[in-house]
Amino acid sequence: MQADLVYDVGVNDGADSSYYLGKGFRVVGIEAHPGLAQALQQRFSQEIAAGRYTLLNVGVAEQDGMLPFWICDDVSEWSSFSREIASRNGSRHHEEYVLTRPFSRILAEHGVPYYCKVDIEGNDRHCLDGISPNDAPQFVSIEMSHRNGGRDLTLLESLGYRRFKILNQLSFAPALPLLNSPSRPATVNRLLDRLYSWRFGKREDEGWVFPNGSSGPLADSTPGRWRPLSQTIATWRKLQKIHDKAGSLNVWFDIHATR
Repeated sequence: MQADLVYDVGVNDGADSSYYLGKGFRVVGIEAHPGLAQALQQRFSQEIAAGRYTLLNVGVAEQDGMLPFWICDDVSEWSSFSREIASRNGSRHHEEYVLTRPFSRILAEHGVPYYCKVDIEGNDRHCLDGISPNDAPQFVSIEMSHRNGGRDLTLLESLGYRRFKILNQLSFAPALPLLNSPSRPATVNRLLDRLYSWRFGKREDEGWVFPNGSSGPLADSTPGRWRPLSQTIATWRKLQKIHDKAGSLNVWFDIHATR
């Protein structure tokens, strides 16, 4: 593991990469969207020239090759290898073919990072599949799946991760399912959520204010206690039940894990 290295898998507009660079890390950014990658090449031109930033315009997949990638024209971060994801809410989208690489090969070439943030709209699992239990990042985060979050948590444990957090990605506060209760009026839920977020959230770190859509604090800077797998799966199940009953949680969550 390289203690000064962070991976930003799913760079999008570069907000997370800027934060990691500002914390003094070298960064490997992975972005499948050709248009975004071109903009990132310009944004981080100085860091690239200095060797502090490596940008890979590839998609993470099971094997090397070319695959159809769906560009969401309305919300860039929804671009995905899944047309269902890229077209959500009736969003305009179009198809482009992009280069793909297995995550294991990327790790072999660029090194195992201290922290690996993954947010690639449905393909997060391909990154986990490319990690070896004997050679894994100290910290990793993935987008929580309402369908497969329990499976992802179990996979993380099989890779050697033993402590976990589920964070609200709007406030970066630890998940508290009762704030999303469908049996309570939505206005009351929103009020309770604002109070909880104000008390336990973390919208900035050493002067850096996290913009909407970013992944938030780095690794062990995340708020809240690290919890064992059993407690984390229990929290995920409660969130899943609320999502299934209400049809939406109106917020998304990330799973953080550490060895």
